[in-house]
Amino acid sequence: MKIIKTEEKEWKKSNGYYKKILLSENDLKSKGNLVQIVKVDKKTNIEPHYHKKASEIFFILKGNGILFVGNDKQRRKEGDIIFCEPGEIHGVINDTDDEFVWLVFKINFTENDTFWD
Repeated sequence: MKIIKTEEKEWKKSNGYYKKILLSENDLKSKGNLVQIVKVDKKTNIEPHYHKKASEIFFILKGNGILFVGNDKQRRKEGDIIFCEPGEIHGVINDTDDEFVWLVFKINFTENDTFWD
């Protein structure tokens, strides 16, 4: 068993968002898989992008925003789960005055597999 204390992990700035890697490939003993938290500040977007190899499962933890996949642009809220397959264009529009936070399970992840639309 392993206990992950999220407050001990550091936020890393990326393209319009912040992420905390909670479990790496090494932690999981599973190449290509990782678990991270992503947050988008208020009135901030993550531009449309896709992955050729990776699938992602998003579990909304806090706030609400438009997490879109393809033409499905719906407001997501705490407790929602979204599955995004390779090749599906996705992104985030946080048009609220609160941060938007979700847990991401990356499957078949490789470096340099993010393509900005």
